[in-house]
Amino acid sequence: MSRFRTHAFDWIAWFFFASVPVVIFWRSATSLAEQGAASGGPLDNAAFYPRVIAGLMGVAVAVHGIRLLLGRVQGQSAVEAEAGTRLGLALAALFVGYLVVLPYSGFHLATPVLLIVMTRALGLGLFRAVLGSLALWLAASFVFEGLLNVVLPVGLFNITVFN
Repeated sequence: MSRFRTHAFDWIAWFFFASVPVVIFWRSATSLAEQGAASGGPLDNAAFYPRVIAGLMGVAVAVHGIRLLLGRVQGQSAVEAEAGTRLGLALAALFVGYLVVLPYSGFHLATPVLLIVMTRALGLGLFRAVLGSLALWLAASFVFEGLLNVVLPVGLFNITVFN
């Protein structure tokens, strides 16, 4: 129990990152065409790449879990929160809210708002936050919709930019 206490935040982070490959494998085990995320086709509904990334992430998580069990990490994580912990938790909660709202508002409405709020919370001025967020949103939209032909969530308003 003392090993868990000295590395409490490391274990919390480990459980979070261990859940990511599990969710990816679980989601890719179902048909992406049935979910409306792909039309089906090459490489098992395009789930090959996420499975590779999830597999690599699973190996990294397993290695880090073994290191934590053996006590082979360099520093001990403090049990009390540090200065940026509240901001990190607030931004994580904001991102969860973004994921909840995304199917209803769509990528093109929710993403710029998320990026502006996050960059402002991280200390950017209003002008730079808005300009940078809009540039990042447009670049991501162009790459995924325009170049890779990925269907981004359109929401209730069926908004697309590069389709």
